[in-house]
Amino acid sequence: MASPPSVCVLSRVGAGGYVRIDNFGPHTQLETVLVTVEVKKHTFALRVHGDSMKGRGANSFPSGTIVVIEPDMKARPGDFVIVLNRARRATFKQWVLIGDVSYLRPLNKRFKTRLLGDGEIVGVVREAIWRVR
Repeated sequence: MASPPSVCVLSRVGAGGYVRIDNFGPHTQLETVLVTVEVKKHTFALRVHGDSMKGRGANSFPSGTIVVIEPDMKARPGDFVIVLNRARRATFKQWVLIGDVSYLRPLNKRFKTRLLGDGEIVGVVREAIWRVR
C-alpha cells in the first residue's frame, strides 16, 4: 500500500498583513505534513500567522493552521488564496470579485476587506490542517 502524499511547510503566511515567505534555503530540514489532496510538482504548505482568517463556523483558519497550497490551480472567486504583493510578501485571504473589482476578504470581522490592487494570486488553498493539541 502506498503511503499518503506529503508536502513541505515552506514558511508562514500572514493572516492580516503581508509577510515574507522564506522558501529559498535548502529543503532538507523543512517540516513535512501528510495531505489528503492530490499533490502536484509545486504543491507546498504554509503555516498561518495572525487572526484575520479566524472565522466562525467551518471556515476558520486560526493562527498555527497549516494550509496546503496549489500554485498550478486557477483561482475562482470565493477561493481562499495566497497573494504576493510587489515587495514579494504574502498574505492569506478569501478572494472576492464584485463586478470587475477584486478584493481580499478576511474572515475575522475585526479586519477590513481590501482591494487586491497590485497583488498577484499565486496559489489556491486546497486543504487546511488544524491541530487540536
